[in-house]
Amino acid sequence: MNKKQIDILNDYFLHTALHLLTLEEQCLRKACSKDLSIRELHVLEAVSSLRGSGRNTMAEIARYLHLSPASLTTAVNVLVKKEFVTRSYSPVDRRVIYVELSESGEEANRKYLDFVRDMIRTVGRDLDEENTDAMIASIISLTEYLEKNAEA
Repeated sequence: MNKKQIDILNDYFLHTALHLLTLEEQCLRKACSKDLSIRELHVLEAVSSLRGSGRNTMAEIARYLHLSPASLTTAVNVLVKKEFVTRSYSPVDRRVIYVELSESGEEANRKYLDFVRDMIRTVGRDLDEENTDAMIASIISLTEYLEKNAEA
């Protein structure tokens, strides 16, 4: 990769991250829920993603979101008060706490996922299969880099 390509990618990474946050904020104001922060919306998505495999515990959600258990506890406490999630204890081990989406949590998450899917369809609309595969490979590499360095 040459310097010009590095500069272009650097510019796009910075601006893309900012634009994504702006779009998520717009989703919150328009479609999702005015009563949620972006972090809370991400917690709802994590609960939804992890529950299919039975991993919707506080520990797994914190790991999935790269949050400390204390930060997640604060977010979940707020979401319980706002009635977007419920909390229950494992009947086998009361140290294990499960988080479930309420009806309003399901609705907010569904709207958020619709927003994300629409964004992905728009981005991929003009890509052929080969370019789509290349983009996916690049995003996987970026994700692996971020995860590796987040743990360091």
